[in-house]
Amino acid sequence: MRIKILALAVFSIAQSGIAVAAPLTFNTALPVSKGAYILREQFIVTKSSEDPSGAGRDRTELSVLSTLVYGVTPDFALFTTIPYTDRRLDSNTNTRSARGIGDTKIFGRYTVYQNDFKGGTFRISPFAGLKLPTGEDDKTDSSGKLPMSVQTGTGSLDTFGGLVATYGSVNWEVDGQISYSANNEAGGFEAGDIARADASLQYRLLPVKLSSDTDYFINGILEANLIHKDKNQINNISDPNSGGTTVFIVPGIQYAAQDWVAEMGIQIPVAQDLNGTALENDYIWRTGFRVIF
Repeated sequence: MRIKILALAVFSIAQSGIAVAAPLTFNTALPVSKGAYILREQFIVTKSSEDPSGAGRDRTELSVLSTLVYGVTPDFALFTTIPYTDRRLDSNTNTRSARGIGDTKIFGRYTVYQNDFKGGTFRISPFAGLKLPTGEDDKTDSSGKLPMSVQTGTGSLDTFGGLVATYGSVNWEVDGQISYSANNEAGGFEAGDIARADASLQYRLLPVKLSSDTDYFINGILEANLIHKDKNQINNISDPNSGGTTVFIVPGIQYAAQDWVAEMGIQIPVAQDLNGTALENDYIWRTGFRVIF
C-alpha cells in the first residue's frame, strides 16, 4: 500500500513540456508496474503580458493535457501526451485566437540504475521521444494567418530527450531533471530549441505519523525550473523578439490516495531575461489528477 501510494504521489509527465509534474512540472524516475496504465489529466492556465513595445499585447492560454502511460516492463514505460489548447492574443488593435488539438508527444523512459532500500528508492532514468505535428500551424482569421504564438501546432516533427533522477521515501522525495528539445523547420518557421533544468521537493505533511491503516498522503511541493529558449527562426532569419531565459519557483500541494492523486500548484517567474519585445510570463497555474488502473 505505502509503495503504491508513493509511486502515485511522485508520478509525473514530461513537457517540453514538456514539462510538468508530481513533480508538477516535469518527469520522475519512479517505475510504472508491468502491464499497468496511468491516466493523467492536467489543466493549465498560462498568462503573459507586460509587453515593452507598448502595443498592449496580452496572451492567455488554456490547455488540457491528457497523458496515458503504459508499463512495458518494470524498467521501461511508454508515454503519450495529447494537448487541447485555447490561445488568445489581445492587443490595442485587435484580438486573435485559435483552439484545437496541439502537437502530440510520444516518448519512452528506461531505468538504468536503481537502488531499492527499506522505506525508499533511488533511480536514474534517461528518456527520449518525438513531438508529432498533430496541431495546426496555418490557422487564419479575418486579419490573415495567425501568428505562431497563437497557432495550436508548429508543423514540425521534433525530438527531445533527457535524464531524470529520483530519491524517494514515504516521508519526502527529491527529483531532478535535465532535458533538451531540438525543434525543426516547417513552413518557413523554426521554434527555438529549449534546454531546461528542473528540481522538485515533495514533503509529507499529513499524516504526521504512519500506521498500518494509512491510506493517504498530503504532500507539500516546492519546485524550480530553469528554462532557456533559443530565438525562433523565420525563413532562416533569427527573430530578435523571441527566446530568452526564465526561472520559475513552483509551490504546490498534492493529495495521494491508493489509486488516484489530485494536485495543484503555480509557476511564478522570479527572473526573466527575454529578447526584444518577447512577452513576459505572469504565471502558469496547474491543477489535475492521476488515476492508476
